[in-house]
Amino acid sequence: MLRACALFCALLFSWNAALAADAPAQAGQTLGYSEEGLKKLFDQVVRTGVGVDAIPSLYRPKYVNVSDASLSLDDNDVVFIVTFPEGRTRIYPQRIMVWHEVVNDVLPDASGNLPPTGAAEAEANSYTISYSPLSGSIIAFRSIVGKFPTTFGNTGDLLNANAILYDRISVSHWSQLLGLCINGPFRGKRLDRIQVLWATWKGVKQRYNGKAEVLSRSTGVRRPYGKDPYGSYQTKGTYYDDVRLFYPLLHFDNRLPPKRRILGIEEQAVYGAVQVDEVKTSRYLNFSLGLRNMVALYDESIDTVRVFDRQLTPGQPPLAFMILEDAFVDDRTKSQWNAEGQCTYGRYRGQALTPVFTIDAMWFAWAAFYKTTQIFPYTAR
Repeated sequence: MLRACALFCALLFSWNAALAADAPAQAGQTLGYSEEGLKKLFDQVVRTGVGVDAIPSLYRPKYVNVSDASLSLDDNDVVFIVTFPEGRTRIYPQRIMVWHEVVNDVLPDASGNLPPTGAAEAEANSYTISYSPLSGSIIAFRSIVGKFPTTFGNTGDLLNANAILYDRISVSHWSQLLGLCINGPFRGKRLDRIQVLWATWKGVKQRYNGKAEVLSRSTGVRRPYGKDPYGSYQTKGTYYDDVRLFYPLLHFDNRLPPKRRILGIEEQAVYGAVQVDEVKTSRYLNFSLGLRNMVALYDESIDTVRVFDRQLTPGQPPLAFMILEDAFVDDRTKSQWNAEGQCTYGRYRGQALTPVFTIDAMWFAWAAFYKTTQIFPYTAR
């Protein structure tokens, strides 16, 4: 028996070493953390007492059309929109995500059929969407670690009140907000993330009717999806907008209220936070982070903010944006642009701004990881 156990452990060690060796290196993948720094980061993880997979993740869940989803969603409900690289759009209601936190998704093929588990098509079209309620952060990424497809679950542990995920192929531990492996064979590697839009159902149901699928409440798990255990984004005085922090932070930054919603940006080791509500008020914000010139545009119809690169053409000065006759226009030609970064009228018609990847999160969580974050616009508390 002991010999068999020793052989199994040796094989497991060799397999994990092979996984790590196959994982592709990426520039800046450790966000400045050394190997020792990553170990120290993992040592700061808070064991909450919530067990592994006690928060049940979903795998290949069901979807309904927008009309059917409207029967159980209110106009002010928060939803998360993901348009996958393959072109398909899916919508994940916050009131479902808060009970599961992790959705392991597989996109159907061109015929609308889901590929069998383990098929090459399933591996290529596998994604994970993760929402961490305590930090208000939502991310999506390819369900690939190294060269291997996998699924993800919730460990129940936290770092900076942000979820720690694990992958089921190597049992490595990943910081949800960073998308970074902090312990295990893939330590130091980052996930291939894609954009998620935080929006409101009222406008989403109109724009995406017939164009998107919505995560169904028929999950196979009994949960009160009409209630949120943390309160409500629509009601003042709940966890989502008060000052309560239930778990320790590596760093606390009081330049903004802790639960302020921000769009976090990484730009070549320079970090920024765009205040969502400030952009909603002004409708646009021109700013620069590092050497990159950006603009944040408020899409009022679905209640979301997007960030774009203002450098339309290499070698030319960046555009600056303003509101003219209730439309976004650039300062150079007064061409009209929509909130999706597309020029709809004028000299640049048919051209589009390059999106900047952002992460929706609460200020305290982002600032706890990124101490040198610049705030846009900067306003004192």
